[in-house]
Amino acid sequence: MNWWPLGLMVLLFLTGMPIVLSVGFCSVLYVIFVAAVPLSIVPQQVIGGMDTFLLLAIPMFILAGSLMGEADVTKRLVALSTSLVGWVRGGLAQVSVMTSAIISGISGSGLADAAATGSALIPVMRKSGYGKGFAAAVTGCSSVMGPIIPPSIIMVVIGGLTNISIGKMFLGGLVPGLLLAVMFAAICYFIAVKRNYPVQARFSWPLVWVAFRGALPSLGLPLIIIGGILSGAFTPTESAGVAAAYVILLGLAHRTFVWKDFYRSVVETGVVSGTVMFIVGVSAVFGWILVNENAGDGIASALSGVTSDPTLMLLLVVGVMLVLGCLMEALAILILVVPVLLPVLIATGVDPVHFGVVATVALSAGLVTPPFGLTMFLMCKLADVSVEEFALESIPFFVCIGVALGLLIFFPEIVLWLPNLLMGKQ
Repeated sequence: MNWWPLGLMVLLFLTGMPIVLSVGFCSVLYVIFVAAVPLSIVPQQVIGGMDTFLLLAIPMFILAGSLMGEADVTKRLVALSTSLVGWVRGGLAQVSVMTSAIISGISGSGLADAAATGSALIPVMRKSGYGKGFAAAVTGCSSVMGPIIPPSIIMVVIGGLTNISIGKMFLGGLVPGLLLAVMFAAICYFIAVKRNYPVQARFSWPLVWVAFRGALPSLGLPLIIIGGILSGAFTPTESAGVAAAYVILLGLAHRTFVWKDFYRSVVETGVVSGTVMFIVGVSAVFGWILVNENAGDGIASALSGVTSDPTLMLLLVVGVMLVLGCLMEALAILILVVPVLLPVLIATGVDPVHFGVVATVALSAGLVTPPFGLTMFLMCKLADVSVEEFALESIPFFVCIGVALGLLIFFPEIVLWLPNLLMGKQ
């Protein structure tokens, strides 16, 4: 294999060039000087990589997440969460965890979830006596559930890059996401007791009923998405369009839409979607190079020399993803890792759906890990804290994520039980 394009790519990345531009530039150099094929292969591969029906889900889920605030969804879900768990010690932290878990079933984006819950809860938590570092940490780390609990943009991209069933990955992510929610809630309780954080509100069935009635239309969306996929009413891709349309209808019904804000959300969706699709297109060129160089066989041989045990192999790959997640954006890691390593994992006996869900959890963790976590930067800005303070307060939540990953790797049925039950084994 010609290693100089890869070496140049790493060098450019270390100089500060965005990974997608590094990959694209080195791919063009490879086509010109190594493959010696017409340069037209580059746009062909880019268009071919983006020309996938599955990827239509990405802009729709992004739009749904962007519109949640304008449609009054976030406010109503926060009110419901407060009525349910506000009476627990450290109630607002529990509200943050529960709200993130519920919103995860709408947007499919950890960053969108963090923006929605963070802007609504961090100022309130600070006024109520919570440390601003803890407020940022609990809100940011809770948003890790966003891409895990269905729907999930990361799972859609994995499905687009591979042939893994998106519907099965959606179902496979439900139990791990709820497991994380329980672990986060437990950690919040112990920290709140130790620091004597306040109780937010008394429990009252009338208040729960009022909040539930107000949030009921919003709660219906996750059920519609999952139910529609399982019943065959629509595909995972079409479910994204249903989600976006449903959020728009909620905004109209609640009479909270300002068309200027709607226009801003649409433009924001176009910008973010364009960035994602550009990354996917460039990844297709990089994938063509890897196939042309038989890189998969070389990597498979190297990893097979380390271990042939499927559990240890998956553990090794997840370790690589976690390290890369501290340095790179999740979609860039998908470009470099998933298409190359998935055949190796399948050859050793790893279930592709199991890998897809575990990879999603590992990549989601990268959103809040220093030094380059996007959600981490957003939370630090909202709470006005340093990266060091955020990282220190996040250590208990990082431990939870690590324990959850270990359980998912060593006990695959946690992931596979629900998809196999509802959709059958492959």
